[in-house]
Amino acid sequence: MLHSQLADDPPLPDRAGTFTQVPKVDSLGAFGLRVSRQFAQCRRKGEQLALLWLQVELLARPDDTLSPAERDNLIQTVSLRLRNRVRSADEVVHMGEHCFAVLLVAAGAPEAELVEERLRQALRGAYGVDGRLMQVGVRLGTAVFPQAGRNGAELAEAARANLPAAGGD
Repeated sequence: MLHSQLADDPPLPDRAGTFTQVPKVDSLGAFGLRVSRQFAQCRRKGEQLALLWLQVELLARPDDTLSPAERDNLIQTVSLRLRNRVRSADEVVHMGEHCFAVLLVAAGAPEAELVEERLRQALRGAYGVDGRLMQVGVRLGTAVFPQAGRNGAELAEAARANLPAAGGD
């Protein structure tokens, strides 16, 4: 079931400093509300803000189907790997079934490009989940505030529009 959390309710790291959950929202509007504070700070400081839209593609073999529980566990594992590969100041939000929005605070296009390549390498490939080896691919699209959008929903739409075609990993 999809749900949204308040902007003041960020995920907290555990004792080892790793994040144990990634917040999930059900719409671009809810995402926009969640990140409105970051946009307000960027406007005040005259800073840029980059958004990476990440779509996870489950690469199951034709003879290998995943149960809904296995899919959920795989997406949860991917989300934690993603959350732990970006700075603590950056916002990661699970959007829908297989997508994530990563808000890179005080970052422009050059920084977003570096993070995009690093995440592509860190996230695609094999995952051991529920005693099985599962493969995922990722597609990433980037948009930068204020050029590509004036709020979270607009920026997310622009980043989604910049996703490469399926299979373009």
